[in-house]
Amino acid sequence: MTTTAIVLMWVMVALSVVGGVLTLVTLLALQPVASSPLFEPLGDWTVWLMAVTAVHGMVWAGFRAYFALQIAKRSARARRGAVWVESIGLAFQLAYLAASFAALSNIRLTSGYHYNFTFDCTGLVLPILVICFLSASRSLWWCDR
Repeated sequence: MTTTAIVLMWVMVALSVVGGVLTLVTLLALQPVASSPLFEPLGDWTVWLMAVTAVHGMVWAGFRAYFALQIAKRSARARRGAVWVESIGLAFQLAYLAASFAALSNIRLTSGYHYNFTFDCTGLVLPILVICFLSASRSLWWCDR
């Protein structure tokens, strides 16, 4: 189970880096159209929210890579740190999702635009799996050796 958690952490490193870079590219590309109706619910906060999301992805990629390497060396401290980092990251992702949904759902109500809110739950499922795998008794035993 610990090896599976390490592999999932490396998958999340790749997803975080790609997501962070794509968010920055999108941010730069959408800068001129930030006055469109799509950005009205959050206004100037749209740019900041996207920037924070990109930075969050890059920082968490670093944390995950570090902890994946340390857990592979059977570090119990790294296992606990990874569980904390994934828990905090999961909370950030849920807050971002809730803020995005709340802001975008107002588009239809206030301006008459129709918006279909969909999201990929990979960012929520993978941290939950890592937390579960690293919290298992076999992982505790493996990291304490």
